[in-house]
Amino acid sequence: MDLNGKVAIVTGSSRGLGKAISKTLARVGVKVVLAARTELPHPRIDGTIMKTAEEIIAEGGIALPVKCNVTSDDDISLLVENTLKQFDRIDILVHCAAANFPGGIEATQLAKWDILMGLNFRGLAALVKSILPSMKQQGEGHIINVSPKINHALTEGGTYSLSKQISTLLSLTMAEEFKQYGIAVNTLWPEGSLRTEGMIAMGRINSNNQDPQRFADAVFEIVSKDPKAYTGHTLSDIEILREVGIEDFSKYDLPQLEENS
Repeated sequence: MDLNGKVAIVTGSSRGLGKAISKTLARVGVKVVLAARTELPHPRIDGTIMKTAEEIIAEGGIALPVKCNVTSDDDISLLVENTLKQFDRIDILVHCAAANFPGGIEATQLAKWDILMGLNFRGLAALVKSILPSMKQQGEGHIINVSPKINHALTEGGTYSLSKQISTLLSLTMAEEFKQYGIAVNTLWPEGSLRTEGMIAMGRINSNNQDPQRFADAVFEIVSKDPKAYTGHTLSDIEILREVGIEDFSKYDLPQLEENS
C-alpha cells in the first residue's frame, strides 16, 4: 500500500504502543485518528490524545483526537462518524487499547471480567463491524490487533491472557471471512519487554526494556504490504522486522531507569 493520504484509527493512542504507532504512521503521510479515553492528564501515567496530537502536528502530520471508550458502542459510532466526516475514508485500524487485571478465573471479579472481555474481545469486534463498510467500499484495508499467538501455556496468565487469546482467534476468523473484500487482518505482539508509560508507572522496568518504536516499525511494515496478499498471520514484532532483513535491534535499546522514576 502507498500510505500517503491513507486514514488510520489507532486505539490506545494517548501513550505507549498506540502513541508510537500513531506518530510513525503520521510521519509517512497517514492521517491518524487518535482514539483513547484520556483527554486530560492522568496523575500517575503520562500521556493524553491531545498531547499525542500536538506532537504529530508539530512534526507536520495530521491528527484527529477523539475521546473513545472502546467498550461503548455509542463511542465507537461517534469515532467512526467523526473519522468519515473529517477524512471520508478508513484504511487502517490498529487496536492497541486493552484492559489488564491480574489473577485467574476464581480471583477475578465478574465486573473486571466484563471489562476485560468488553475491551480486549468485544471491543475489537465492535470496532471492526463499524469500519468494515468503509474498507469494503475501498476494496482493501489493514486491521491489526495487538494480541499473541495461540499458545496454551499463556493461559497460565489468567483471565487477561485468556481474553487476548480469544481475540487472536477472533482476528483469524475475521481474516478468513474478509479475504473476499481484500481486507487483511493480522495480529502483532511485542516480543520481550517494551518500556511504555504504563510499564514505568507499574515499576516494570529493567535493563532489557526496548523502545516502543520497535513495535511501531513492525506495524508500519505490515500496513505497507498488499492486504490482499498478507493476511491471517499471528506475529511478533521481532518476527516481522526480521522478515524485512533487520537483525540488529540495538537501536531500540534504552538507558536504565531507576525503579522509582
